[in-house]
Amino acid sequence: MKSKLFAAVGAAALIVGLMAAPSFAQQKTSGFKLMMTPKWTGFPYFELTGEGAKAAAKELGDTLVYAGADHADVSLQVETLQNFVTQKPDGIILAAIDLNAVAPVLKDARKKGIVVGTYDADAAVPARDLFVNQLSYDQAARVMLDAALIDAPEGGEIAFIAASPTSPNHVAHMKIMTALTQSEDKYKVFKVVDTQYAGDDDAKSYDVAVNLMQAHPNLKVIISSSAVSAPAAARAIEATGHVGKVWATGFALPSAIKRYLENGSEKAFAFWDPYELGYVAAYAVHMKLAHKFEPTEGAVLDVPKAGKFTTFKDGEVVYGKPLIFTKDTVGKYNF
Repeated sequence: MKSKLFAAVGAAALIVGLMAAPSFAQQKTSGFKLMMTPKWTGFPYFELTGEGAKAAAKELGDTLVYAGADHADVSLQVETLQNFVTQKPDGIILAAIDLNAVAPVLKDARKKGIVVGTYDADAAVPARDLFVNQLSYDQAARVMLDAALIDAPEGGEIAFIAASPTSPNHVAHMKIMTALTQSEDKYKVFKVVDTQYAGDDDAKSYDVAVNLMQAHPNLKVIISSSAVSAPAAARAIEATGHVGKVWATGFALPSAIKRYLENGSEKAFAFWDPYELGYVAAYAVHMKLAHKFEPTEGAVLDVPKAGKFTTFKDGEVVYGKPLIFTKDTVGKYNF
């Protein structure tokens, strides 16, 4: 009787084992379907991140679709993400326009087993699996203030232009820069006098810069995290005859500010390699899907062609490779 019972139990265990085995055997390590949306398409910066992501996907045996609206509109970004979810991808990669507005659709995606990775601008932490941050917020703030010191070593009044009050990276940068000007001797030469928002729009950024110079006659530096607003401010300074009196800096593509650096109307801007940022973002999502990387604090993402990147709190993988462009260095970069 006992032998029959043991045989029955053994057979049952074997059946359960055979039923479970395929789930491990079929666990994918490549061939993932990835979908990526930037804040908006057509802007060289985001197009470069898309190209980098596509290159990583191709090398890893995945497919990647890059799509989105041609201007920054959070409602359109939500629609794009909803469309993505209906297509049942394995992973979604996005640069969030508004961290909270995109959260519901991203949470729905995660419930369906889709891995969500953000880059450039984060979404609410519970709505995504990981965030590939181009620079830590503190690092970004310091890099921009260091560029401002190249412009105006003696210091003076500074003003910020940001995309919106809900743009997570811009808000964090401004908050940290303000604190640094009040707490660290190196940066105490600056005094923050104003903050304005331009929605990553070139024409509005130009107008905002003009208005800032009119409102603050002693303004010394206009700083922006927006790769649209920073060059627009440089153009406004030149057009209104403020060259040598007011400086613009922040983050900008070298191609957008090369002329201003070479003619001396501006001294320094900062950025990073957008192609490589997109490459790392797609690589991170792939590795998470392949169960080869878990974005827990202290984990290291090893990207052979780009480097090793540390994961911090809340799944934040810091790319952390800033570039400062000056008259002497800007010509070395072709993006």
